[in-house]
Amino acid sequence: MRPVVIRMAAPAMCGRAIGAVTRPHVDRFDRSRRIVHPRRAVSRCVRASSSSSSNPWQGPPPGRLDETAARDRVMQLASGTPQGQGALEAVQGCVSVMPGMTNNRVMLFRYPGCKSPLDTVALNLVQPRWVVAFDVLANAPRRPGDPPFCFGVTHPALTAPAEKVPEGEDPIPPKRGDVGMVCQIEDIYHDNREERLYVTSKVVGRYRIERVVSEHPFYVAETSQVVDSTPGDPEGERALHEAETRVWNLLKELDSLAVKTGEKNSRIDYDMRRTSPDPKERPPWDTDPPKEDERAEMFSWAVVRRLGFDERAHLDAARTEFTTARLAQCEEPLREGIAYLAAMAAVNGVADGKDGDRGGDGEEEEEEEEA
Repeated sequence: MRPVVIRMAAPAMCGRAIGAVTRPHVDRFDRSRRIVHPRRAVSRCVRASSSSSSNPWQGPPPGRLDETAARDRVMQLASGTPQGQGALEAVQGCVSVMPGMTNNRVMLFRYPGCKSPLDTVALNLVQPRWVVAFDVLANAPRRPGDPPFCFGVTHPALTAPAEKVPEGEDPIPPKRGDVGMVCQIEDIYHDNREERLYVTSKVVGRYRIERVVSEHPFYVAETSQVVDSTPGDPEGERALHEAETRVWNLLKELDSLAVKTGEKNSRIDYDMRRTSPDPKERPPWDTDPPKEDERAEMFSWAVVRRLGFDERAHLDAARTEFTTARLAQCEEPLREGIAYLAAMAAVNGVADGKDGDRGGDGEEEEEEEEA
């Protein structure tokens, strides 16, 4: 009698690749005592053959834990650790309403750096509270077509991350009125060698805290969405267009000097071009261009990302709801960059000129000697 092979459907997330472009943030190990249960044997997950049987699926990609083992790991942490039990309860309110950036209850992750819309946030998590919470958030049921559930990252100028809190001092908790960034989960997977969870997400907007509803084992807050106001009169539209044009012209001047000096970090990047106030500068192959009522705000954030503001300046950019104010913040740093690169170009030009003069004199001397 031939053995019967049972084939199981593979998890959808196993086939996706990670697109992280920033260095993952690693949280601290939990030093509290943990209850470890013996792990039961897990059968290998095998996908049924597709119509093309010449390339059968051989399991999850290297480094990723299969779905059954991942569920066992999460259940073990949720039932066997105090942090996991608290996280399972705290995160339920975040998945009880429709997903997306308009979900007004989000869990807050204290991130150590400044993040802006369009940025990627990569997390490398080992604490049971975060492993359980993010797994629940990523796998919560939702209707077809709904976006993934979101979480929030606090601003480092308002709520310092754990690694920046001096020993013996209590961390500053988030409070009403604080702003931060809303992140949408793009990919998540468990490491198949250790209890570690990797999360890749993208910043899709901003939030403002209305009320903190939970503090343990992490902060959960009811929030409101923060967006820039759209000018409602011709004068406001003209002021916004003039501010965009000034910043765009400064970017082009900086870009031309960057070409001369070889400063790659000062070039105009793709996000700046696709949100440019000049339609001729936008890439024609962009199949999903930003909406016109959102384009100016996205353009201002694309410039902020490139300038690399410090925490206080970035906080001012995150708090304002006026695109013209954020663009005005960018003008002075751009002018400083232009002056710096212009000085570099002048120095390089003088050096090249001296080398050229020496070369010419040498050629003339050689010709005289030959004569």
